[in-house]
Amino acid sequence: GGYEGQHQGHGGQQGGAADPAKQQQQQGGQQGAYPPYPVPPQEFGQQGQGNGQYGAYGGQQQGNGNRGALGSLKNYPSVLSSAGSGGAPAPGGSNNNSVASANGDSKPVPGGGGKELNTTVNTTLTSSNHSKPSSLGEVSPTPSDANIAVAAPVASTFSTVKSAEATDGAPAQGVSPNQAPPAYAAGGQAGPAPFVPGQGQQQQGQQGGVGFSASLPSSTLPPAAPIMDVHEAPILPQRLAQPEYESDGPRHSTHRSSYNGVPYPGAHESMAKRREWLMSMNSMLENTPIGQVDPNQLPLSTIMNGWAKQKSSEGARMVEMWLDRVHSEYNAENPQVHPTARMYTMAVDAWAKSNGGAPAARRAEALLERMDRLYREGGGRHEALKPTTGIFNAVINAWARSREKIAPARAEQILAWMEKLRDAGGDDLDISPDKYTFNTVIHAYAKSGAKESAAKAHRILDNMNQMYREGNSSVKPDTITYNVVINAYAKSCGKGAAQEAENLLQRMHMMYDQGDLSVKPNVVTYGAVIDAFAKSMERNAAARADALLANMVALHQSDPVRHADLRPNTYVFNTVINAWAKSKERGAAAKAEEMLVAMDRLHASGFPGLKPDAFTYTAVIDAYAKSGFRGAASRADLLLDQMENKYANGDQDLKPNTFTYNAVINALAKSGETGAAARAERVLHNMVNRLRTSGMQDVKPTTINFNTVLDAWAKSGEGEQAAERAEAILEWMDRLSKSGNIDVKPDTITFNAVIDAWARSGSKRGPMRAEQILDHMDALYRAGNQDVKPDTYTYNTLINALAKCGDGVSAGRAEEILKIMEAKYAEGDRSYKPNTRSHTSVIDAWAKSGELGACRMAEGIFNRLRHLYDTNQDPDIKPNVYTANAVMNACAFSKHEEDREEALAMSFRTFMWLDEQPDVHADAYTFTIMLSVCSNLIPRDDHAIRFENAAMLFSKCCEYGYLNDHVLWKLKLALSEQEYFQVVGAGPETKSSDMDPSWSRTVVMKRSQDRHGWGRNRHRDRRENHYDRY
Repeated sequence: GGYEGQHQGHGGQQGGAADPAKQQQQQGGQQGAYPPYPVPPQEFGQQGQGNGQYGAYGGQQQGNGNRGALGSLKNYPSVLSSAGSGGAPAPGGSNNNSVASANGDSKPVPGGGGKELNTTVNTTLTSSNHSKPSSLGEVSPTPSDANIAVAAPVASTFSTVKSAEATDGAPAQGVSPNQAPPAYAAGGQAGPAPFVPGQGQQQQGQQGGVGFSASLPSSTLPPAAPIMDVHEAPILPQRLAQPEYESDGPRHSTHRSSYNGVPYPGAHESMAKRREWLMSMNSMLENTPIGQVDPNQLPLSTIMNGWAKQKSSEGARMVEMWLDRVHSEYNAENPQVHPTARMYTMAVDAWAKSNGGAPAARRAEALLERMDRLYREGGGRHEALKPTTGIFNAVINAWARSREKIAPARAEQILAWMEKLRDAGGDDLDISPDKYTFNTVIHAYAKSGAKESAAKAHRILDNMNQMYREGNSSVKPDTITYNVVINAYAKSCGKGAAQEAENLLQRMHMMYDQGDLSVKPNVVTYGAVIDAFAKSMERNAAARADALLANMVALHQSDPVRHADLRPNTYVFNTVINAWAKSKERGAAAKAEEMLVAMDRLHASGFPGLKPDAFTYTAVIDAYAKSGFRGAASRADLLLDQMENKYANGDQDLKPNTFTYNAVINALAKSGETGAAARAERVLHNMVNRLRTSGMQDVKPTTINFNTVLDAWAKSGEGEQAAERAEAILEWMDRLSKSGNIDVKPDTITFNAVIDAWARSGSKRGPMRAEQILDHMDALYRAGNQDVKPDTYTYNTLINALAKCGDGVSAGRAEEILKIMEAKYAEGDRSYKPNTRSHTSVIDAWAKSGELGACRMAEGIFNRLRHLYDTNQDPDIKPNVYTANAVMNACAFSKHEEDREEALAMSFRTFMWLDEQPDVHADAYTFTIMLSVCSNLIPRDDHAIRFENAAMLFSKCCEYGYLNDHVLWKLKLALSEQEYFQVVGAGPETKSSDMDPSWSRTVVMKRSQDRHGWGRNRHRDRRENHYDRY
């Protein structure tokens, strides 16, 4: 299965009579494709599973085997690939009892009679030679000349190609063409007829008849002679039970179906049955005195292997317990039992696959050290514990699977240990790092996800290439090596990582084109590079991922046999769709849905492994949620309806889950459409009802779902009604939580959303109700509910509610709240830390109050904030353009004559401060405010001063590129028509779009960014962005 199933074994592994454990053919798929997210890594591709046809080999000796098809994974049916050639018959072999040679790909020979040989084959074997190669042309549904039409309409850049003609050739000399049933295809390279179990051994004729094509669904094949039904047959041929590790005692020629009367569980027994058998073996061991264990009654290796396959910490502990008992038996001089390196390797591997993290890896390493110590200090007593490359690799794999930060470093240290032993030389140990060793160390770096890990993995790849060039063929990098390095780049998310991944892909193509078949890029390679672009968040990343997928599809369609391992699957399409969903580019959601349609069409045209699933739909829905264009929420809602209908009609792959529902709720919450909040709540009710009626846990609502609906109500613009609805949902959550559903327990974000709903309600009682809720939060927190502790966002939302009241009492209360935050922060509670927004909101409250001296209060808070920042250089309290604008706004609209002169001086003082800052700049709103200052605070009879300042502001506005129609309108209010023409050079009817484009360049750019989702609303602090994650 390779690294967590990322690839599967090639064809059949050569099995000679020297190793009985390998006499049974392994029928493996060539490449196991990644399944779609979020399938756990251990379910990627089943070990050694494929559906390639039998080649011309049989019995207990076999040839190299066929190239299998894509491995079977989860619910996706495997497909058939073209068959490979098998071994020639034994010299002079009879058609009845000959066997295939141990090595495949021999020269084809015609079948023939001869002297009978005694072999181990128990089945009567019938010779079946193959016909001549077929020619190319249109697809034929019959052996000769009729056509098969394979429709494959594809959206976007994916095109179809004509398949090759499949015609019958002449049979080989002396052999009837109907001795073996031919298989037909929708084209592709010819291969041998399939082996029919029970009818005998195939031999290689001159050229195979038409093989099964991977691109044609089995339903379109014409009826033929009895052939194994690939959809009903088991994915692997039945194999005789063979111990995976060497025997503990005497070998027996007969297979034991039970031990001490306890039946041995079969290969297809449930995990519960197997565990029951293992526990019974444990009980028997407890009742057996030390020194009396009989391997015929307690098969030690079989039991240890069974516990190891549990893939749990308990299983690993049991393996180690049995290993300790083996040592006890050996020390008690039980001649039938002795510890072996294989047993230690099983124990190490059990810990590696236990998902026990760093503790499991340390335990695995301790076992290696124990074995090494016993071997070196045993004085020849423990020769069977001689360390091997395999156990070192297993320990490295344990660290790679641990996902610990130190895992790559520990893996490299063990690698260095191996290299030290290798360099020491001598006949004592034969330990040398091999390709698997280096691949596993690279895998450790890939799993760490650190930005520097990819570069280190790449360095190891370069070292492997250098060692290979120096003559060490055992470390030659292969496709898996390159795939893991590319995956390291994908997970690092570093700058330029995607480009580095693509460079490696291009290098693989170049090496393959030059004849190095071991580094042929496959669907896993392309999937990893596409994933690197999807995670890069770079501009045009989605388009680049899309282009890579199109290239992969084109290569596969150009030669489906040669490029069978580039057959597109659901995972790679989902990855590209996810890239579009994350890109926020204009039209990204439409392109994501276009790919969903393409998947449907390709699946219908004969790609069984390419079918939209729940992740596909969820990613498209998420793309619409992030698009921000009108109608996106309705489209997301419609896609959910499609999923639910298809699932109700039997498509189990399209079962909506919590992520799907939340994506739709999020789309509705962000849409701003009329009635969107009520529709989002309807989706939430559907989730709750589905859980109640069906008990399906994968649609179980969570606090996040409820919080997203609350956010939708807060931003719905439906006033007090929305706030009341938000409170009702909070009470609903509380009831559900108290009835035992802890997944919907209200938290700080829940309360913040309700407070925000009141802050936005426009109701006169909104600020009072918001403060009541905050006080209640604080009381709940002090009573022990840690989940509802008020924070900076909570207090900022209350200050914002007070600011909207527009009176002096509320402004004073807002400043008091700010002082409460400062006091609690000074006491050491960082949850209450005031930030720039806290101060800006209080300044805004004074600006809107209309109180005498409001501008003086606003400037005082601004100066205090500047002093705090200058003293601490804390970026959280750095004054910004919005802070300065709030002060200037307080000055511009002073309502009291006594304040006018002081307000005028304050406004220009603040503007000059802003203009002098190297990293804080004025915006369009700054200039509209300052032109209002000119209109409202400079007396009408001071024409020269008014004109001079207005002209200066207009000039700077054009210089910064912020000119818009609102600025021009404010300029008209500040100047006479003649003065306006003198400053602008055009009449008052002229619009900003008719003037020099450079004067409005920044405004145009920001509009473009907002349209594409690149701009940020810096009025919102970090915590408010918390909702965007949902």
